Amino acid sequence: MLHLFTRSSTTILLNTSKKTCLKSAPSSFGYRILQSPRPQIRFFHHNTSKQFPNRKLPPKPEKPVLEPAINPSENLSSTPQPKLLDRLKAQGQLSQDEVPRDLSHFQRLFAPFIFTLAVCGGSYYFASTWTPPPLDARMFPALPQSVTTVAAIIAANAAVWLAWKIPLPISWRFLNRYFLCAPALPYSVGLLGSVFSHQSLTHLGFNMFALYVFGSTLCDQIGRGNFLGLYFSSGVIASFASLTHNVLRGRFHVYALGASGAAFGVLGAFTYLNPETKLTFIFLPFVALQAKYFMSGVAMLEAFGIVRGWQTIDNVAHLAGLSWGVGMAYWLEQRVKRRRELEAAMMRERASKRWW
Repeated sequence: MLHLFTRSSTTILLNTSKKTCLKSAPSSFGYRILQSPRPQIRFFHHNTSKQFPNRKLPPKPEKPVLEPAINPSENLSSTPQPKLLDRLKAQGQLSQDEVPRDLSHFQRLFAPFIFTLAVCGGSYYFASTWTPPPLDARMFPALPQSVTTVAAIIAANAAVWLAWKIPLPISWRFLNRYFLCAPALPYSVGLLGSVFSHQSLTHLGFNMFALYVFGSTLCDQIGRGNFLGLYFSSGVIASFASLTHNVLRGRFHVYALGASGAAFGVLGAFTYLNPETKLTFIFLPFVALQAKYFMSGVAMLEAFGIVRGWQTIDNVAHLAGLSWGVGMAYWLEQRVKRRRELEAAMMRERASKRWW
């Protein structure tokens, strides 16, 4: 006798020389398992049909139809539902493209290049034509112009940072289009808008602190018009340099934002005009370093980051802004020298006419 145990039934096979008995006994498990009906016991003989020709054979039992067991958990969604913030971010996307669009380098860079030239030209025109307003026409006459100028820039950057924190799809679409510099989907206005855009408070704090330290002194030296022209042109030049670098290297998965390019432009101009100024640091008050050495160390660090291929910090934008700031300071210095030489020549000419 052989015993076969299953979860559905216990089957016993009885073997003799004249008959074979097949008997099934249902099990006592309480699971949802479809069991076959109990078959009747029958005896078979080789002369059975001949001895009882009119006997009707019992009908064969029908084969059971097995139905799959229903799992209640299958009706529930296995994937978690997206959070409200994730749904709002998805609504704020500009494109549903899974891969970057098939555009040439010329198509990606031509319009931003024209926009960069336009901003630089506008900055030059503003710096050349700006005249200080009268004292009674100023909003804060008791404060120096350098303080109000730098404070206005800081307020604009803080307002854009706050806009990033408001979960509105409309504002996010606007910020993604005009306040980011993305190589995969470049918008020309984003070159300038990204200069005022920060998404983390730490990033905003560092850039605005550097702008206040170097910008307030530089604005007093060169005037509000020249300072604003330097700030805007440095930011756009840095953004375009970063965009060009990412497009040529095929880095379409990144985007750039922040005022560090413009801040580095302010640092470069400040250092060129004040190379011997000693700088002290908050965490190292006993260390005093001249501005020219500080800027040289920063420039070498940025160049090292470009060679090493650092991914988090936009070294190309920093170095481009720094170089543009130095160049703009040199140009302003030469223009002031030429103006002074012209004024001195005119005074000598007037003096000679009076003597005669």
